[in-house]
Amino acid sequence: MPPKKEEAPSVIGKALVSEGIVTEEQLKRAMRIQQLLEEPKQISDVLVELGYATKQAVFEIFAKHGAGMRLGEMLVEQGIITSEMLDKAMVVQKERGIRLGQALVELGAINERQLLQNLANQARVALIEPSFAMVDATLLRGVSPEFMSKYGFVPFSKSDDGVITVVVSELDNQECQHAIQDLFPGNYKLALGPANAILRTIEDFRAFRQKSTGQETSSAEGAEDNVVQLVEHILSQAVIEGASDIHIEPMPTKVRVRYRIDGVLVYKTDLPLDLLPKIVSRIKILAQANITEHQRHQGGRLVFELNKKEYDMRLSVYVTVHGECVVLRVLNKDMGLKSIDQLGMSPMMLQRYREDVLDLPTGVVLITGPTGSGKTTTLYSSLDYCNEISEKIITAEDPVEYVIDGIIQCSISDKVGRSYEATLREIVRQDPDIIVLGEIRDQTSAQVAIQAALTGHKVYSTFHTEDSIGGLLRLIDMDIETFLISSTVISVLAQRLLRRICTQCYAPYIPTIKEIQAVGLDIREVREYEFKRGRGCAHCMYTGYRGRIAVYELLVLNEEVKDSILQKRTAHEIRRISVDTTGLVSMREDAVAKVIKGITTFEEVLNHTPRTFNIRSLNQIMRLCQ
Repeated sequence: MPPKKEEAPSVIGKALVSEGIVTEEQLKRAMRIQQLLEEPKQISDVLVELGYATKQAVFEIFAKHGAGMRLGEMLVEQGIITSEMLDKAMVVQKERGIRLGQALVELGAINERQLLQNLANQARVALIEPSFAMVDATLLRGVSPEFMSKYGFVPFSKSDDGVITVVVSELDNQECQHAIQDLFPGNYKLALGPANAILRTIEDFRAFRQKSTGQETSSAEGAEDNVVQLVEHILSQAVIEGASDIHIEPMPTKVRVRYRIDGVLVYKTDLPLDLLPKIVSRIKILAQANITEHQRHQGGRLVFELNKKEYDMRLSVYVTVHGECVVLRVLNKDMGLKSIDQLGMSPMMLQRYREDVLDLPTGVVLITGPTGSGKTTTLYSSLDYCNEISEKIITAEDPVEYVIDGIIQCSISDKVGRSYEATLREIVRQDPDIIVLGEIRDQTSAQVAIQAALTGHKVYSTFHTEDSIGGLLRLIDMDIETFLISSTVISVLAQRLLRRICTQCYAPYIPTIKEIQAVGLDIREVREYEFKRGRGCAHCMYTGYRGRIAVYELLVLNEEVKDSILQKRTAHEIRRISVDTTGLVSMREDAVAKVIKGITTFEEVLNHTPRTFNIRSLNQIMRLCQ
């Protein structure tokens, strides 16, 4: 096989050398290794894997030097498309006389949001997804919707020095720029935006004018009210789209707005940098924070009302070199309880959880996983199942997240002397049948759980460990006697949350050999099944995912497992005994079954579940998880 032709260094490769991040020799060595790889990799990825550069350094270099690259080069350099896909798109572009970006979108190589982000980076302009609620209404005075619709633009905001930001769908449309020049002579800058969002904004403006019976927008109360409206739009959209956090982040030339949806940060829009002080001040006013303080980090709390429902939001303001960075945590207590049937357990696991765990009258039940893995939802669903007139259930939580009728719930508050330790001492004097400890934090709370179980109570609690076996080992690390653990703990339920494939844009997909091998499956078995993944659409914010599903690992202790705890066996040995004698299905195996059922993807499995050695065959997994 003849050697591959040596290629010239990429723009990013040259930039990394010119910025002193890598040397010429390191770049040449990385390029030689790149030529020998069976699976193509970008030079930046090779440099990172060799330890010559960090991902952060590559990202910063790309942001600084990417503007000098052509669109195709940018997409290939980022690993978004392959060189082969670029060649294919260029053929389509030439045959049909369309733009390269449009050809790539039609071929399914990228989605519209990826295209716009790269075009904006290439031109060094902000990417703004406008809506009528975000637009400075004073800029629309004397401008007809027909005129804006004809040329495809929307005036968006005005800086303190009079520069107007105008959102357009095509940066190189000369007719559009001439029209804008006539409106705002030499006093504007362009931002890129989705064509459909621009048209929707214009239509909303048209409807507003008709509803206002022809009144001019000069009746608007000024720039300050526009910021109020803009902030309200950002908060309301976050609630509507199910975000758990809102990030308003200052960048060198713009403000970036992102929402954390389904546990992942999703880019929403850019805003002009000059709006940042006004936005931060408005949010501080809502949270009753100090609007005159700009040198110290601040916190606060606000209540936001939407459609007659109130949403608690916790504010964190962090001072950065480019300005104040705002993060708002959205606390929605109106999400409602899920029944245990809605948790997403496989039928066999659910039956076992009911019969061998929930229905038992005594013992300790631990629900484990990292922060944000859905432990609290599973805990409350389990309590709701146990909530009968003949049972007294009492809790100690920090804080109470769901209020359930029939359960005695206590929220920990150190400020008023209702500490965790004092509450634990009093809780057993309330004659409970079931005790709920919001979290086992330390040796004291672990001992309370164990002692309560020894006196005939049922105890539920959450625990921060990687998997079910880790829950047992952490109790041992807390110096809890092994004979107490083996005689009181009846079950450990470990879990994670994986994103669901978007039902609006899913398409057939063939997993790569690398993905299959990384999961630990036999390629021949996998090829017998069909797979899908989301391409990315407006419904899923162009992520390909919408909503989340839990994956579980249920360990019900039997005599063999209890004996291995008494002997202080290693985690590997306890897991092997659990698999052999209890039929333990690992989280990764449960997740693989959900991939086969078309719920999630191998990408999510690899990113969010602990690695399982000696994973069962695919046929065995499907039999156990049906």
